[in-house]
Amino acid sequence: MFKIKNCDKLLLMEKFTKLARKRKISELSWNLTFRMTDLVLVTLFLGLNLAAPSKHTGKFLAKLFEKIHQAIDEEKIKQVFYQLKQQGLIDYASRLWQKPLITDQGRKRLKGILPRYDELRAWDSRLYLITYDIPEKIKFQRDKLRYFLKQIGCGLLQESVWVTPYNPKKLLKEYVSENDLSGLVLVSDLGRDGQIGEENIRSLAGTIFRLEDLNRRYREFINHWLGKKPAPDTVGSFFSILKDDPQLPFELLPDDWAGEQVWQLVKPLLKSFI
Repeated sequence: MFKIKNCDKLLLMEKFTKLARKRKISELSWNLTFRMTDLVLVTLFLGLNLAAPSKHTGKFLAKLFEKIHQAIDEEKIKQVFYQLKQQGLIDYASRLWQKPLITDQGRKRLKGILPRYDELRAWDSRLYLITYDIPEKIKFQRDKLRYFLKQIGCGLLQESVWVTPYNPKKLLKEYVSENDLSGLVLVSDLGRDGQIGEENIRSLAGTIFRLEDLNRRYREFINHWLGKKPAPDTVGSFFSILKDDPQLPFELLPDDWAGEQVWQLVKPLLKSFI
């Protein structure tokens, strides 16, 4: 009978513990991050944006972190605050909740974590097709490219074929050069008002980027939060939707698109982040 050695058991338990911790952090951070330091930084940011400057700010922030304390040891939270201060991301007086602030470096880090709402979305009315043919022996490069394409807002049309309304040529040229993929990735310009098959560009965008599902989430946000007192969960829920939003040109969005209304609700709460 096959037996697992004690050392292997310990490694397995450690792996499961780390995965469980990541899941818990993800839940507490509205699926925005898996790192404890980022969770604390995001929570502090939301708290400082919602707290009116007063002698009661410290109490408000301490109460805000109670939700995290229920899941993660309080001493661990304090250690993370100390780490953030040592890294130059936050600063505070001798007492933790006494006028904590996020430094410029901390704000820079937040901009790397939190998605940003694009109010302009300039578009040249063109559609771009990205195709690639990466050998099986470097499959990891294929997976890496797929992740990159998602990050820059491309949508999957079919296997190895992606679509975007934003010109990806510069970004992909740099990516291909850095990852030694010359000749394996092709960008095609379908021209103004281009279409694939029988679908026009607007209909195609709705299908590829699943705009109906995304719009439903925005409408649910409005139904849940409209008229309620702002809370960290308000902004956190918004960010959790925005990270899945490709932020397509406004011309390609449905007539009943709810994303803009949600942004107008949340925008006043993010003055220091815009």
